Amino acid sequence: AKSFADDVHAKHGYTCADCHGGDPAAEDPEVAMSPSKGFLGVPGPAQVPKLCGRGHANVTLMRAEKPGLRTDQLELYWTSQHGKLLKRGDENVAVCSSCHSAHSVLPPTDPRSTVQPTRVAETCGACHSDASLMSRYGIPTDQEKEWRSSVHAAAMLEKNDLSAPACNDCHGNHGALPPQVSNISRVCGQCHVANDEFFQGSPHRKAFAEMDLGQCEVCHGNHAVKRTSDEMLGVGEEAVCANCHGEGDAGYEAALRMRRAIDSLRTGIEKSEALLLRVEKAGIPVDDAEFALREARNSLIRSRTEVHKFDPEPVVAVVKEGLEKQSEAHTFGLKALHEIRKRRVGLLAFLAVSLVVVIGLILKIRSSES
Repeated sequence: AKSFADDVHAKHGYTCADCHGGDPAAEDPEVAMSPSKGFLGVPGPAQVPKLCGRGHANVTLMRAEKPGLRTDQLELYWTSQHGKLLKRGDENVAVCSSCHSAHSVLPPTDPRSTVQPTRVAETCGACHSDASLMSRYGIPTDQEKEWRSSVHAAAMLEKNDLSAPACNDCHGNHGALPPQVSNISRVCGQCHVANDEFFQGSPHRKAFAEMDLGQCEVCHGNHAVKRTSDEMLGVGEEAVCANCHGEGDAGYEAALRMRRAIDSLRTGIEKSEALLLRVEKAGIPVDDAEFALREARNSLIRSRTEVHKFDPEPVVAVVKEGLEKQSEAHTFGLKALHEIRKRRVGLLAFLAVSLVVVIGLILKIRSSES
């Protein structure tokens, strides 16, 4: 009762009786909680979805109470693995109150809410990290732990980037289902649009499908997605390409060529950055060169995305564009350094002449005095 005071339903004027039934006007507890008055008591798991759906699936009611809230949650729930198992009589599955709580339902924007983005993994993990419960279904229990080690978790929990994906962004909310092999890349593609588009047109799409492999997760993993790096590309120790491609096959050569191209642009940019820093410290403006170098950096980013076509030609083409801009910036830097040297030589010459003149004046003054 105390926790219900902050509940969103209480704030909209709903009372205990709206969910539990009974007659709140009756003074006699037996009458107030009589089944004849519609009293449900504590609803069982099988009753909860329909109970919540009386309000949340009622379009007319929700338009009046919360116009922006969707009314298909119940319908979606029955399509989920949780809903399907509940219909078969399995009451160990998650229902509405398992995720949203019963008497302290808060909006997902509230940091205290069990479905606030930073708390979703904890909420799902309450069941999915329970080895005893999951053993009945043959499901692993390390998903939450793996997610917390991922680049997605780092973005959300350390940088407070609430657009980073948690469990529900990939598996869905009310219609929660594990992504199947055929649509994993589509799930990732909700955020990584270009990567998905390139993969769908790549030779890997067909090859992975024939081998019954996932798509993005083959190289990047699923829950413990790590920050990408150029080390993943090529044929080195950390390269994922080498997991499938051996020396001598076309994929091996393609990976090697793409890595070399990207490395050439990256190292070129690093050299130009160091050069322009020296020039700038010497007092020469480098705005135009920085603009060219910025375009080179954009090409580097694009080339890393083009890798998902798994064809060296597009990668090399983008790298070539970047190298042209990097060369433009580097040439400016070299000319500026040459100009700096000329200025220094001129300054030294001026100082030398000035010193000779000063010495001459001093000698002449002494000669006059003597």
